[in-house]
Amino acid sequence: MAVASVQQDGSINTSTKGQSSSTTAIKGLSQDDFLKLLLTQLQAQDPLKPLDNQEFAAQLATFNSLDQLININKKLDTTQGQQLRLSQLEATALIGKDVQAKGDSVSITATGSTALNYTLDANASRVVMNIKDSDGNLLRALDAGSQKTGQQSVSWDGKDTNGTRVAPGRYTFTVAAVDNGGNKVGTTTFLQGLVTGVNMAGSEPQLEINGVEIPVSAVTSVHNAA
Repeated sequence: MAVASVQQDGSINTSTKGQSSSTTAIKGLSQDDFLKLLLTQLQAQDPLKPLDNQEFAAQLATFNSLDQLININKKLDTTQGQQLRLSQLEATALIGKDVQAKGDSVSITATGSTALNYTLDANASRVVMNIKDSDGNLLRALDAGSQKTGQQSVSWDGKDTNGTRVAPGRYTFTVAAVDNGGNKVGTTTFLQGLVTGVNMAGSEPQLEINGVEIPVSAVTSVHNAA
């Protein structure tokens, strides 16, 4: 007759007369599964060779540890859910605020223009903005000439190199800058604008700024709207 025994590491050993074998640890063993296996082991044990007291006590201790771990996991899941909800509610407080955030996306409408914001790490003798569509195709290169270190902004009228207005939607831009010696100048793109809404559908709240959604974690500064 085969007898199953639960080991402290969560594995199950089966033994037959004159022969024994061990299976690998069962992953995801539940509290009910563990209890059923333990009861099965007691019912199937040889009356002439009952389960060793120390081994039985060790299995009971393992069962107790499993129960505690399950309860801790449930509490952690609850806490994480509460923290996510709290962060979502806190993000709504940014609605109506003027914020700056790391990012390289802009939204263009059927009419009007949009600002391309960036920071120069040093004075630059030439600064060029490369505007691309969602497929990475270059639509236009805007030459801003020489600019000083610090925050800068260039307006894009929503037209490509041929002067044709692009379709309304989201676009990305990069900034290339060099100094008088032709050395590369570091740049950082960012978004700036009024928060008009918060998208709570994902794992992190997304702020709606100038038609573009950005994660709350990308925000670098917050100011009251003028």
